[in-house]
Amino acid sequence: MTIQSYLLSLLGTGEKISKGVINLIDVISKPKLKVALISYYYQKPIISGVGIHVQNLAKYLVKHNCEVHIFCHGEEDGFYKDNGAIIHTIGKILTSVSDNFSKKRLEYDIFESEVVKEIIRENSRRRFDIVHTHGALTKAAFIIRKVYNIKWIHTFHAIEKLRVKKLSNEERQFEDLISWIEHTVNYCDGAIFVSNDLLKEGDKTYKLKSKVIIPNGVDLQLFDYYPITKKNVLFIGRFSKDKGIDILPKLIPPIMSVKDATFIAVCPGNPTNGELKEIRDTIQKMQDKYGERLKIINKPQDQQILKGLYQNCQVYIQPSKYESFGLCILEAMATGRPVVAFKVGGIPEVIGNSGFALRNRDGFIYKVKELLENRNECVKMGKKANKRAKNFDWDLIAQETIKYYQEVNK
Repeated sequence: MTIQSYLLSLLGTGEKISKGVINLIDVISKPKLKVALISYYYQKPIISGVGIHVQNLAKYLVKHNCEVHIFCHGEEDGFYKDNGAIIHTIGKILTSVSDNFSKKRLEYDIFESEVVKEIIRENSRRRFDIVHTHGALTKAAFIIRKVYNIKWIHTFHAIEKLRVKKLSNEERQFEDLISWIEHTVNYCDGAIFVSNDLLKEGDKTYKLKSKVIIPNGVDLQLFDYYPITKKNVLFIGRFSKDKGIDILPKLIPPIMSVKDATFIAVCPGNPTNGELKEIRDTIQKMQDKYGERLKIINKPQDQQILKGLYQNCQVYIQPSKYESFGLCILEAMATGRPVVAFKVGGIPEVIGNSGFALRNRDGFIYKVKELLENRNECVKMGKKANKRAKNFDWDLIAQETIKYYQEVNK
């Protein structure tokens, strides 16, 4: 190498170092994007898909240099850090309402009023760039946007006025209130839909300024491929008719007819009256009949426990009547399990050709039994499912979300 070429190479290296230093200074000097995530559900353990979504979104937003504040329900008012995010818990306000569904609606409303106060306090320290709501609660963000002109993005995990039609009679008593509250999303600055199917429904229902499809993600560090070792069927979902809980008593006997098959259902909820109580009683009788082969778990489980349940199943089922995406489906796929579900909402988009989306109950039952009798087919389909799940890595989803924040916040 000549002296001239050596000096030129040094010059080039110096130029690269200078650019690197400039980029580093730019990152350090630029204030972090400050984001308020509003979700009633966040505290662990949790069965809510929305809550799990927010947990993971927050974790990866922090990883990508955002200042994240989460406003969620808690047993008492509190303030702590979780994976770098700052958690503001809103404590329960005791009410004298005895009906569980009425009590829950009242708690939601009080929660949102308290969230407004908490966001005002935190905003006075340093202004939020984005308020990002999840689920059905949008009142607090609507007020904050109107008063402080902070950009508001809402993630649709469902169209509530459509989902509520699939619920029990007791749950449907607040259909008009739910529709009225959700109407405020017409004023958001940007809307995220978790599936193409949900976006189509949103277009029919609301007039939105800006919208984008960003799917749910899966934590691939937690849910990864695991070989099939047991002849077990798994279902995870709230004790609600939209999750197909009323179909479960019709699925259990045919599954139990398969030799050596077992069934685990994680369906938190303890209805004390009405239609859901009757379904719970029917399932309890079946549990008494089948003994250890049928296990019903009534309480929310930690993600580590759910990971073990996915690993111990051969087939995962999702009998939902309404499902905009299906987070549990994605977690099962990442574990390498074939999924059998009904062809509703965003489920076919998630499963693709690595699972089975059926139109009727007979076809559903036939496919579950067929898979239980053919482990090799389960392994083959499970590997395809695991490969497809990698497209939903939370790291990628968070980056897409930040990109949309920046677009809306221009």
